[in-house]
Amino acid sequence: MQLYWHGYSSVRIEAKIAEQEVTLLTDPYENESGLRFPRTVAPDILLLSNQDKKKFNLEGVQGTPFVIADPGEYEVKGLFVQSIQDESVDPTEKFRPLIFRAVVEGMSVAILGQLKRKLTAFEIEELDDVDVLLLPVGGGDVMDSKLAADTIADIEPRIVVPLHYDIPGIKAKLADVNTFCKSLGVCKRQDLNKLKITKKDLPAEDLLVTVLERA
Repeated sequence: MQLYWHGYSSVRIEAKIAEQEVTLLTDPYENESGLRFPRTVAPDILLLSNQDKKKFNLEGVQGTPFVIADPGEYEVKGLFVQSIQDESVDPTEKFRPLIFRAVVEGMSVAILGQLKRKLTAFEIEELDDVDVLLLPVGGGDVMDSKLAADTIADIEPRIVVPLHYDIPGIKAKLADVNTFCKSLGVCKRQDLNKLKITKKDLPAEDLLVTVLERA
């Protein structure tokens, strides 16, 4: 599995499932956000972490991906994705956030997208045995570093990839990734341009924080 970060909560995962290449993309953002979304991404699967599709730059995505913006279980080109929504939270809201769990090359990958609140007991149960956790950490319209640290303690993943934090160019007022690392207390960290990992490479004990350069 190869994982790239495009900025904000947008991530691209490239994997080989049953001898075929599969690409998954999350949350394409509008160029008005201060960053320019790459125009060359043509995913097989597109995950939207809010049911309001107007929040996303769908025109910037190439090809004809299978779009997942509703709760349920899906399998696309052999890649299993569970889209999770606790219906007890804000039941009167027309559009509500989604979180995701994908099984990629034998690894369980959880994507919390643009979540701002604490996970519910139902959501924690659905995210059992997560290997790689991707979650927002910058505050503002998403969870802040302290809430992110608490969420990591609830999930107990082996690798964490922080999303949605301050980098040069963005217009949103967000905290930087160093603030998040301080909130963890002990932050065993690696800085990479992409995360390339197999199941056998997963850390056995200590949590590993992987900070990615924007692709």
